[in-house]
Amino acid sequence: MSIRSHFTTPAAKALAGTAFALLASASAFAQSTVLVVDTAKVYNDSTVGKHIERQISTMANTTKTQLEAKQSPLQTRGKSLMTQMDGKTREQIAANTTLVSQIQKQQKDEMQLQQDAAIAQREIQMAKLKAVQLVDAKVSSIIKTLVSERKADIVIDRANVIYGAPADITPDVLSRLNAQMTTVPVTREKLPAPTR
Repeated sequence: MSIRSHFTTPAAKALAGTAFALLASASAFAQSTVLVVDTAKVYNDSTVGKHIERQISTMANTTKTQLEAKQSPLQTRGKSLMTQMDGKTREQIAANTTLVSQIQKQQKDEMQLQQDAAIAQREIQMAKLKAVQLVDAKVSSIIKTLVSERKADIVIDRANVIYGAPADITPDVLSRLNAQMTTVPVTREKLPAPTR
């Protein structure tokens, strides 16, 4: 049986076509100029990345202090209520309207504190996201310039390189980012209060 007879079925023809296409694309890829950049390193080592992380850390610590200041009296009041309820039956507690009112207020205040903490966390995440988006736009611009300068065809993030040694532009991107952007606004915007 000849090799030619193997390529007469439609499936064999499709397989041969796919193999040819892969060989052609591999050949084209081999002739491409490939650059690699470690975007995580650029962000983590850049002046602006460190600035963002400091601002976010300050926001988080301030928020934590504010929430702890609200939580401390709640804990004290909660312990007091537990002491008042200790040894009483449900019926006895239910008959004491002042105690029931205090318990309901405690539950409401604890839920409010949890909501405040969740909202604060989302606000801080949004502030970081907006700041990082500004950095991403600048990094993209820098990469486009480097692609043009080096006449590259492809840029791959270092995290996606399994094998090979493409030209690493991470140091160039980092130095240009540090020269062009050292800070960005990191602003916590208040989310609207949830409707009740």
